[in-house]
Amino acid sequence: MSDEAEWELYYHDTKLAGVGRNEFAKLIFEEVGVKYKEVNDNMYELFRGDKWTGYPTFAPPMIKKGDFSLSQAGVISRYLGKQFGLYPDNEVDQWHAEQLSATVHDYLAEAYNPDSINFFTGRLAFHGVYPTDSYFSQQEGTQPYINRFVEKRFHQFLKHFEKALTYNNRGFMVGNKLTYIDLEVYHILRATENQFPEAWRDLSTIPHLKAFKNRIEVRPNIATYLKSTRCNKFQGNSMM
Repeated sequence: MSDEAEWELYYHDTKLAGVGRNEFAKLIFEEVGVKYKEVNDNMYELFRGDKWTGYPTFAPPMIKKGDFSLSQAGVISRYLGKQFGLYPDNEVDQWHAEQLSATVHDYLAEAYNPDSINFFTGRLAFHGVYPTDSYFSQQEGTQPYINRFVEKRFHQFLKHFEKALTYNNRGFMVGNKLTYIDLEVYHILRATENQFPEAWRDLSTIPHLKAFKNRIEVRPNIATYLKSTRCNKFQGNSMM
């Protein structure tokens, strides 16, 4: 992997669709001030056809630099965290960050099906009727799933992150400096506030987490990013 090569971030075109799983990588690149190029064309043909000749990737997001490529949003976050100094300093914090990261992605991919006692046989609340179809094609039918998620589930996840933040008691999710897991948690807080504004506003059990979110988004590079055209807007049709 050449140091001279440019970072590329592969993902579906989110200009119209909103925010995607590439946001985790974007936040890291933006925070550390590393330039990257977004590649959005022909993602289906690239990863489902025979056009991609690098290490096999099932689906975007994917980062690429020179002949090196890596996929899976959580794995990308950890890798970029190591590359750019956003990685916990000791082994205990590293494992706790991984634990939190897994929960972050559980939250985004919450597969709670209100018709089943098994939390892992459903699909995203925004795609509760037809898991592979768009939200807009099932908007009315999936609303009960969304309501159930808001009423029964999302506050449980957020209270967990509140506990982790207060347990660390140093202003970050782990350790005493900003790491990739802080940006991961920040992203899901921003997503939650945008997708469920009333529920977010009324949630009084996570004061430290709300203050944490405010601190992250006033960091100079993050604040600049949020105001830029590089930062896509949430569309109200998923947790991304």
